[in-house]
Amino acid sequence: MQKQTSVFIGAILAGLIFFGGISVLAGDQLSATEVTKLFSGKTVEGVITKKSKSKSGKLKPYDAYFNPNGTIKAKHWYGKKRLQWKKRNGKWRIDDKGRICIEWKDRDKETCTVIEKDGEVYRQYRIENNGSREHVATFNKFTDGNPDDL
Repeated sequence: MQKQTSVFIGAILAGLIFFGGISVLAGDQLSATEVTKLFSGKTVEGVITKKSKSKSGKLKPYDAYFNPNGTIKAKHWYGKKRLQWKKRNGKWRIDDKGRICIEWKDRDKETCTVIEKDGEVYRQYRIENNGSREHVATFNKFTDGNPDDL
């Protein structure tokens, strides 16, 4: 019975780590130069992993074009009852700590996050004042330009 419980707990922890529920294994944090090279002039595809306001915890697709001029155009999968794409515009920059900072037009607050490489994917983390980390997105595809005209 004890072996089955250990296997069950191990499987739960592995699932949480894989899907971003907790971050036990940290990747390598990218420098300001690396983040700029990775995002500037690229359309980035991935999933938002943080829980939505509805607390559903579902993974939601995310596409964004990071224009080298400092503007960002994105589409996110939103909705509580009926899911649909929502377009957003804003500004982006890289701060002196190497964090990517985004201020959406529909919000008056800039949010800065770190980007880490973990194998073949890149993960975005919000670092709280107490040092805790929240995995907010995983990016798996970077395409030059804005082919989808976001």
